[in-house]
Amino acid sequence: MAAKKRTIKHYLDALVDKDGLKTEVTITLTNHTMMKIVASLLISGICIVTISHLIKNYFPNMQLAKIQKEVMDITKTLKK
Repeated sequence: MAAKKRTIKHYLDALVDKDGLKTEVTITLTNHTMMKIVASLLISGICIVTISHLIKNYFPNMQLAKIQKEVMDITKTLKK
């Protein structure tokens, strides 16, 4: 079975008819395609969670550090 060679004109003819642009779109999803979509969404979600966790834990929160320093200063002042 030989594959048909399609040109740009063939694709344009498939998109445009005498009334203008064709707006009907048919998408066929197989089980294999659905599994790829689900897997990619799952992996991207895991990556987002992992990156946000790493950023949260490995880059110091400057406001929290200032608050902790103020608390230490207050406790030292109260102990005197």
